[in-house]
Amino acid sequence: MWKHILSSIGIGGVEIDTALPKMTYQRGDKIEGKVLINGGQAPEPIETLIVSVHVQMDKIREDSDFSYIDKKLKEIVIPIQRDIKPRENITIPFSLEIDPGHPPTNDKNKTFLKTTAVIPQAVDPSDQDELIILTTE
Repeated sequence: MWKHILSSIGIGGVEIDTALPKMTYQRGDKIEGKVLINGGQAPEPIETLIVSVHVQMDKIREDSDFSYIDKKLKEIVIPIQRDIKPRENITIPFSLEIDPGHPPTNDKNKTFLKTTAVIPQAVDPSDQDELIILTTE
């Protein structure tokens, strides 16, 4: 019982890691990666995985205390609908295309691939990886 309670608040719960073959891509490239799911101390039901591409743009705004905005550009939802057993390891492949008009990485723009596992009544584990997006010449 204690393992279920601790897992629900993120202690000893499911962990995820997004594995990518490279970190540098060009506009229009396809990202083909894997989400590695490692079971925690207790069984936990995973409903879906959400893999999304975000761009963080540096913008000075008079009406905000923040000097950047975070914008989600693309998202895929992968249905899992299964329990992850304690210490079970599974791998889920995914594929996602970078839009041809994606902002390139520079001093003012950064791109991140964020992966989140949706677990009911628990802290959703997530992983974030920075990508370098080059312009196509």
